[in-house]
Amino acid sequence: MLAADKLLLQSNVKQRSIALREKELRLFNTNFSAVGTQAAIMAGFTLTSFVEIDLPPNKPTAKTMLHTFVTLSICSNFVCVAMVTFVSVWGTGKALRGRDGAMDTAVDGMNAERTLIFSCFAMGVLATLGCLFSAAWVLMETEIAIVSSVIVGSTMYLVVSEARRIRTLFFLDKADEVSFEELREIFPESWVGTEPPRSPPPRPEGMNASPKSARGGSRQRTNVD
Repeated sequence: MLAADKLLLQSNVKQRSIALREKELRLFNTNFSAVGTQAAIMAGFTLTSFVEIDLPPNKPTAKTMLHTFVTLSICSNFVCVAMVTFVSVWGTGKALRGRDGAMDTAVDGMNAERTLIFSCFAMGVLATLGCLFSAAWVLMETEIAIVSSVIVGSTMYLVVSEARRIRTLFFLDKADEVSFEELREIFPESWVGTEPPRSPPPRPEGMNASPKSARGGSRQRTNVD
């Protein structure tokens, strides 16, 4: 009876922990989906504007800057979209269709990929503003280009400063994160890959013989006697 109650308690705790991890999984999917959508919009906007702009031949420096920022913007945003797609599809698939403990592995893996995804998105945003900066010098008169450059530069500074301020405001230290480490003591067999498999302890030299050989040896000693 006590063994059955213990198994039932472990099963209930396990189901509750999986439900909590599923909330994290949905949170990551929502955040990554928003970032990927914005990155795809910026990549499409940059590519369309680059194709439709008629570049004058007498401004090689501005054209070089424009081509560089356009390439950087499209590549950064495409990498962001690709990473979001890979993480969302494969991570969710592993969490829902994997073995016991796959939910924890998938959620922790998605959390680890946030830095690369957000870095590519930030680079794409700044590169898109760089495209606007270069296009101002390609298409506008000098006086208007100076004013536009000041506005674009102020926007870049505002984006970077506000991003750092908001990140500092909502930064979550590793020690303050909700951890599920204590659940390993309840059902350690579900935490796949956390500890290497333990090899059985070596037997003493006198214990290497099998039971059959041991019985055979005792019979021989009896016959000799």
